[in-house]
Amino acid sequence: MNGNQGAEGGTRPQLVIQTPPRVLRLPAAGQFLGGINRQTVARLIREGELEAVYIGGTRMVCRLSCEAYVERQKKKAKAEAARQDSDAGVLAAA
Repeated sequence: MNGNQGAEGGTRPQLVIQTPPRVLRLPAAGQFLGGINRQTVARLIREGELEAVYIGGTRMVCRLSCEAYVERQKKKAKAEAARQDSDAGVLAAA
């Protein structure tokens, strides 16, 4: 009996743990970021918003930089909403 066989001789299912990739090709990074296109991902790299590396001649985006970009955008949106709320309060008081 090998390591994959159970007591009855059948095979046991293998436990496969998948970890997310550390780097993404540009189209995959675009999908990760909500479906933006490859050109927009390339622009975000040029602007320094996303970190990219070359692996085997292919430009790849670091997944953690995508996650950090989303967090920065969330903070910007919250700050903008708070600013608009305070502006609305000033206008209502006038």
